[in-house]
Amino acid sequence: MNNNVPKVFQEPNIDKFIERINKLFYGSNKSSFSNAGQIYLLKFNSKNHKEIPKHIYKFYESNNIEHVDGKIIYLPKDKNNIQSCIVLYGRTKFKKITKHFGSLVSSKIKVSSWKLFNKLNFKQEYDFFLGWGLDQYKFNNDKIFKHIEITNSLRKSNLIATLSGIFYGKELINIPSSNMGPDALELSFINFARYHDAKYKIVKDHKIIQGFPLIYAVGKGSIQGPRLLELNWGNPSYPLVVLVGKGVCFDTGGHDLKPSQYMRNMKKDMGGAASVLALANIIIESKLKINLKILIPTVDNDIGPASMRPGDIYSSRLGITVEIGNTDAEGRLILADALAYANTYKPKLLIDFATLTGAARVALGPDLPAYFTNSEELASSINIISAQENDNLWRLPLWKPYESWLNSDFADTNNISTGSFAGAITAALFLNKFVKSQTNWVHIDTYAWNDKNTPGHSRGGDILGVIAIYKVIKKNINNL
Repeated sequence: MNNNVPKVFQEPNIDKFIERINKLFYGSNKSSFSNAGQIYLLKFNSKNHKEIPKHIYKFYESNNIEHVDGKIIYLPKDKNNIQSCIVLYGRTKFKKITKHFGSLVSSKIKVSSWKLFNKLNFKQEYDFFLGWGLDQYKFNNDKIFKHIEITNSLRKSNLIATLSGIFYGKELINIPSSNMGPDALELSFINFARYHDAKYKIVKDHKIIQGFPLIYAVGKGSIQGPRLLELNWGNPSYPLVVLVGKGVCFDTGGHDLKPSQYMRNMKKDMGGAASVLALANIIIESKLKINLKILIPTVDNDIGPASMRPGDIYSSRLGITVEIGNTDAEGRLILADALAYANTYKPKLLIDFATLTGAARVALGPDLPAYFTNSEELASSINIISAQENDNLWRLPLWKPYESWLNSDFADTNNISTGSFAGAITAALFLNKFVKSQTNWVHIDTYAWNDKNTPGHSRGGDILGVIAIYKVIKKNINNL
């Protein structure tokens, strides 16, 4: 990579996304939105039509409208040229108000400014607005086309925290590696830390060689050197939560070169880093009472005369020697050093996000991240909360009998298993070697990508599981 080539895209700054989401939701005192249209939600076979004005229901009833969930019926503009519409739900696909319903409405409704007439309970209203916001993301485009009114300041601040983090994470993934290598990710990370008034440090050069040998091994063949990004925020007296995000800015596979069809989207291989920064933004903006540490091992996995080779053996930060069975299993190497470092601080909770294995995608598909944990209590909480939030995660086992598949004749462990089965599990078992058994640890194997445009999920980088994990941290941190 030639560092002198002019940038097409600048590294994203978190403040721009917070400003952008703030514009998406306006308050009732904004005179510029005085002509906002009215949205009336109408449930199928509802016995209580008092939730909408009589003339609105009469229009619906008299026109013999087929009730199809998500259908939008526009009424004639009133004398003040204000547009109103009826949005149908409650029959088949959308039995209740969810974020998916909000995303669908946002994707279909006319470009304008709107306000919601119905009085919903807190969760329904929040989910509707969250879905509305999620559909508004467009890469490299800060324009907001469909504004909506929110009068509750607390609800608005929560939405800004969540959506700005998710938008920021998506943008980090979507910027091509020509403009989002380790140098640019570091710059964006520093901006993030400074905006949030957090302490940070960058470990690289001789310090990365000495202290994080596996991170160095993966990144040493690239023009932009390997590094570890560290952020610290919060009161040290609060429970310590460490978030680790895989930051492989581009993954060629190294000498075990990926086929072209699998290499095409490998700018997304820093999706774990983007996910933990999105989560950190929610935590910080929500002023959650934790002591937060972020660790992002950051590399390019390139091919060159200095690149690691199959059969090489490297020591890890923990002293465990690792044989490189495959250079394309590089993510677990950089995570191993970061997890070992995280453990020295004795966190109450250690969570990593990583675009780690294709095996997890084969097992669960693109929309359902796999997770692993050594805590039954955390697993139960994740299962319940992720389902409640429609931000689903699916547990796979840390199946100890497969650990022998990582045996090496020349080192303490191989970085890949001897066969092709259970790739996500053996990757998690490799990471588990670098985590103390008493540590509450969750490993999330995410796709961080959407292959097609759907309501709330634009094609490209995606942030999955973050909303659920935030709620898990909030609920459990004082009980671990």
